[in-house]
Amino acid sequence: MAHQPLSQFACTEFTILLNRYKCERPKPQRELDQFFAKEHTVLKRVQRIAELTHFAKKRILFLGDDDVTSIALALLYKTQTITVIDIDKKLLGYIQHIATNEKLDIQCIEHDLRNPLQRSQLCGYDIIFFDPPYTPQAVHTWLLRALEASIGKGTNKARKNPKLLAQKYYLLCYGYTDQSTERGLKIQKIITDLGLIIQEKIRGFNAYYEAKSIGSKSDLYILQPTSRINIRQLDQHRTAFYTQGLSPNTLSSVKNENFERKN
Repeated sequence: MAHQPLSQFACTEFTILLNRYKCERPKPQRELDQFFAKEHTVLKRVQRIAELTHFAKKRILFLGDDDVTSIALALLYKTQTITVIDIDKKLLGYIQHIATNEKLDIQCIEHDLRNPLQRSQLCGYDIIFFDPPYTPQAVHTWLLRALEASIGKGTNKARKNPKLLAQKYYLLCYGYTDQSTERGLKIQKIITDLGLIIQEKIRGFNAYYEAKSIGSKSDLYILQPTSRINIRQLDQHRTAFYTQGLSPNTLSSVKNENFERKN
C-alpha cells in the first residue's frame, strides 16, 4: 500500500536538520563525481522508496550517499537498520555524526565499491539505492554490487527463487540529455544483460545543484532481478570509473567514528 505524501511538517523537519549541520557538511568532491541533489529531490526519493511493498520490513542499503538520502529516510520513516557504503571517509563521518546525534539507526561502512563486497557481512538486503558515477563501467559495477548485497549467497537454485527475487528492488539514478539518448541505450543494455528488468523509469526525477553536463537532472530507474540474472559474474577488475580519473585505494570499515564540528 502506498504511503501518504510527506506532510509539510515532515519536509520542514528535514530542512531544519540539514540547516543545523550545514557548516559541517563536506563539500562535493568532483573527482568522485559528487553533485548534491536538491532537497526536494531527496524527499521525493524517500517517498518513492517508502511506496515499495512491505517497505518497513526491508533491509535498506545505499551504495554511496553524498545526497544524505539515508538521513532523510531514517528521519521521516520507520525502517529497519539502514546501511551506507561509500569511499568518502569525510562523508561517512558526517552521516554517522548526524545519525548518532539524532538517534537514527544508520550504519556506515567505508569501502571502494569497485571491489566486491564481503559476503559474510554485506548480504540479504532488499532495497538498494545508488546514484553512481555516470559511466557505463560504473553503472555495471554498482549493479553487480547490488546483486552481491541482495542475492550473493546460497545455491544457484535458492538465489533464483522467484519469491526471493520479487522482494528485491534496485533504485538506480542515471542522467543523459535528449541529445545523448545513446547513453541511455547503453545503460538499458547493461541492465538487461545482467538479467534485470526495468519496472519503472521516471525521466527527470532527480534535480541537482550544478551537474550541467546532464542538464542538472537524472532519471530514476526501479529495477528488479529476474531468473535470468548472471549471479556468478563478479567484477575482478579495477577500472577507472570516475570521469576525473581518480583511483582511490581500497578502504576499511568505519563504525561510529567521531566527527568534530568546524569552528
